[in-house]
Amino acid sequence: MTLLWTAPGDDGDAGRAAGYDLRYSTSAVGADTSGWWGSAVAAISLPRPSISGQSDSAVVSGLVPETTYHFVLRTIDDAGNVSGFSNVLTATTDSEIPPPAPGCDVPALMPAQFSAVEDSGAVALSWSPTSDPVAGALHLWRAAGASGAVTLLATVSDPAQTLYRDPSVRAGGMYRYRATWAAGCGDGPATPSRVVSIPDPPGSPGEPAASSAVAAVHAYPNPSTDVVHFLIHVENPSGGHVQIRLFDLSGRVIAEIADGSFPSGETVISWPRLTRNGDRVAPGYYESLGTIGNTSVRERLILLP
Repeated sequence: MTLLWTAPGDDGDAGRAAGYDLRYSTSAVGADTSGWWGSAVAAISLPRPSISGQSDSAVVSGLVPETTYHFVLRTIDDAGNVSGFSNVLTATTDSEIPPPAPGCDVPALMPAQFSAVEDSGAVALSWSPTSDPVAGALHLWRAAGASGAVTLLATVSDPAQTLYRDPSVRAGGMYRYRATWAAGCGDGPATPSRVVSIPDPPGSPGEPAASSAVAAVHAYPNPSTDVVHFLIHVENPSGGHVQIRLFDLSGRVIAEIADGSFPSGETVISWPRLTRNGDRVAPGYYESLGTIGNTSVRERLILLP
């Protein structure tokens, strides 16, 4: 999404400011702007401010398609003073599925019970049939990575078919899938994304043998729309110290998942999807990073609206 604004000055309307701080969230700003600001995501790669009165812009990437975001901007001068809050800009990201042609009669509903799971080095996709007479086919869309752009993977023309196997994935890769019912002139609403990780084959470099117990963290469900459970495995028989934090893509700490002594074996921590300030974490892509004893652990997490 591209944002545009008029540059202020360094001293009132004169000169050139030192920097910008742009933040965004799917949560509305409300009356407590300072509280919203503290939990919002900081945009990266912002431009240097222009001379007062000129136009500046920034592109915010990595946003979830078809999602409404709220943006607020502040300016910093060369003495480190921070301005007040700008007006709130609210905008919705576009659909990543091509829109239907004007006047096209497309299916009204998305495919129901759409799922994607890893299956012996491939991905098994499934969905429920539809009774919509406009739905002439099902389109399957795929992106490489958790945030890449989707392209059409396959067209399923048999209305009785509810399964598709994608064998073209690679070991160690991550893929994102969506599905639409389609008419001859365009597609109906798309399903939420389903992200699948393909494991490396046994014995690949850096992967422990299946029988070896190692310190590890695993988040589920993933993707998630609400509470996320972290399964923490401590290998040391006497237990060990665990510290795990959640980071956004700019490297900012969003939440504390665990920090303390844990017993040997497996412990489940339920995270209610709240920041350190108690605010709901916005949809997006996150990394849980930390240590279990002397072992570094990492788990990618996808939060849906």
